[in-house]
Amino acid sequence: MGTRARFSQVTAGALAVFAAAAVVATWPLVLHPGRTIAGGLGDPLLNTTILAWDADRIRHLFRGLWDPPFLFPHRHTLAYSEHLLGIAIFTSPIAWISRNPILTYNVAYIGSYILAGFGMFLLARSLTGRVDAAILAALAFELTPYRLAQTTHVQVLMNGWMPIGLWALHNYFSTGARKWMLGFAAAFALVGLSNGYFFYFFAVPVLIVGSVEFAMTRLDRRQVLIDGAMAALLLIAIVGPIAWVYFRLQHDLGFVRTDEDLAGLSARAADYFRVSSGAWNWRGLLSVGGGERELFHGFVVLSFALLAAVVVRTRIVAMYVATAIAVVWLSMGPGGGPIYAWMFNHVPGFNGLRVPARFSAVAIVAFAVLAAVGFAWVLSRLPRAAGIAWAVAIGGIILLEGQHGVFVSTVPFAFERSWDRVTYEWLRTSPPGATLELNITQQDDFHPYTTTYQLESLRHRHPIVNGYSGFKSQLQEWLGGPASPLYEKGQLAETLDGLRAIGVRYVILHDATFPSQKDADALAQAIRSLPHEIAEEHRFGETWAWRLFDAAGVAQAFRPAPASEIDRRSLTVTVSHQRSRAELLTDGDLDTRWLSGDPQGGNEWIEVQLPRPTDVSGVSLVTAERSLYDYPRHLVIESVDADGKIATLFDGSVVSKLIEALAISERYPDITIPLPPNHATALRIRQTAESNRWWSVHELRLWRRDARETR
Repeated sequence: MGTRARFSQVTAGALAVFAAAAVVATWPLVLHPGRTIAGGLGDPLLNTTILAWDADRIRHLFRGLWDPPFLFPHRHTLAYSEHLLGIAIFTSPIAWISRNPILTYNVAYIGSYILAGFGMFLLARSLTGRVDAAILAALAFELTPYRLAQTTHVQVLMNGWMPIGLWALHNYFSTGARKWMLGFAAAFALVGLSNGYFFYFFAVPVLIVGSVEFAMTRLDRRQVLIDGAMAALLLIAIVGPIAWVYFRLQHDLGFVRTDEDLAGLSARAADYFRVSSGAWNWRGLLSVGGGERELFHGFVVLSFALLAAVVVRTRIVAMYVATAIAVVWLSMGPGGGPIYAWMFNHVPGFNGLRVPARFSAVAIVAFAVLAAVGFAWVLSRLPRAAGIAWAVAIGGIILLEGQHGVFVSTVPFAFERSWDRVTYEWLRTSPPGATLELNITQQDDFHPYTTTYQLESLRHRHPIVNGYSGFKSQLQEWLGGPASPLYEKGQLAETLDGLRAIGVRYVILHDATFPSQKDADALAQAIRSLPHEIAEEHRFGETWAWRLFDAAGVAQAFRPAPASEIDRRSLTVTVSHQRSRAELLTDGDLDTRWLSGDPQGGNEWIEVQLPRPTDVSGVSLVTAERSLYDYPRHLVIESVDADGKIATLFDGSVVSKLIEALAISERYPDITIPLPPNHATALRIRQTAESNRWWSVHELRLWRRDARETR
């Protein structure tokens, strides 16, 4: 047998070992991969939906990729989370053939283990020249307890591209062959397209390894710089259009994190010795962490990495010790020192990353490489038979430490016959229009039916208001919150009017999603009592389905061109409550607000004196995310003319207008109320209902009707 054939045979055998280890690690998932999922029905089911959506859009040449059918009416909601395109380009054929999104996700999930093992094997074998040491390092990387802690985040599990990228980078500096630089760029692109965090995180070992290799290389440095620049341009060409979508959302919607957001999601040194619930913890020696603070990678890999750092003096060890120190330090976030804070404030997009502790996914790359060197150092000093026995024993300990028996859940409605399936089939064959699914809850009040709604939306093809993602829809938060207008007395009709105005045409109510049948029946009967809203009604088993009457598309906030805003500096504003805050109504700062300070009692008012008699065409009450529940429950707007005559210009609810405003701007919804012709010297804006919420306004704007409008 030739050297090349033997090399290929060993590689294939190692791949088989890693595949077997993946099946064992994820057991019993392989028994029912088409209807069960590991890690619960939160993030895993979200990622299932995203991979299925990606597959569908790839088949349509990426048309409409950024607008999946959830979190309506917002645009680009795929970018509210990871897009997972680096995974989808491999799993899409499985989705097309099987038409089973759960199976597709499970292939990606189990495949992430195989990728990790095989990728580290290639890197470790290349650096140590030993197959046995490489297999041990690969198993330590593939079966790290940290993977169990990250079961719900398949994008984090895709760090197997990192050792492949480093393998290609080392080979480039060894040979100068451009195919290796191309391979490095491809691996970097794939790891970043699988997990946006990794574009930033993987750059750390790349910069360290690349800098040392460049300093020590015998290649023509000018040519290396040219090849590196070409690889960078290739990455920019691939990543640029995607990054632009995320950067634009950050700017337009304020999708950035604060130092406070990072505090509980940054690592501490002790977290590297904490495990997830259910993991092997050395009989209580290790404590169970929480959330993103379960960063233990195994005593074997840490011990042999330390051995290599102490006894082996090579360039490889120096590079990966430096990498380990850097990424562990950065995983501590702002608490680790000023470097992270500088990156947070100055590196574009970096302030959108909320979990510094996930640098641990890079730390295990460095630990495993160092452990490979440590394994090789020991094995080189043992007789062959003793070395085999020792390697088998160490492999067994790695397997024990990486005990991965995962918890699996059955996905609801997965290819089973149910009344919900009948309902969705009716919806699938109905005319276009968005859908509100009930019960609806806020994202932090998570229930599995929310992610099930998302998955089903790919089948019936109607966008839904509901959703679960990395960032929130304020419309869903408002409708699903404790003071939802769906349950406020007298506000349901206005809520449906507002939903119709933004394009919602269907309401589906699932009895089983409510805390009790009584709650479901109460809301269903309230909706049925509004026949002027309902064009069609069905009862499918325990599910209600309504088609609402059509509305004239998405309403726009009232801006009667060529109307103009009345200069706020010319207005004199007085208020019934919190008089010291009256000036905040017209200070031009959307983050300040006037508020009543007490629950709405029906006696709150704002009065605006105008500098001269004016035909006021509209009133805008600007609110903000933190004040969505503080809207006036019933509003009366009156004008007072020069003779003191009072005329009522508006008398009603503002809920429908708030829904329309949320469809346009979530950060600062603008409730704009058009007014009939008037000749006002003053406006009285009165809140006349009761609520346990106070009334707040971030900014008050008045609009003047241009004379041309009245001709």
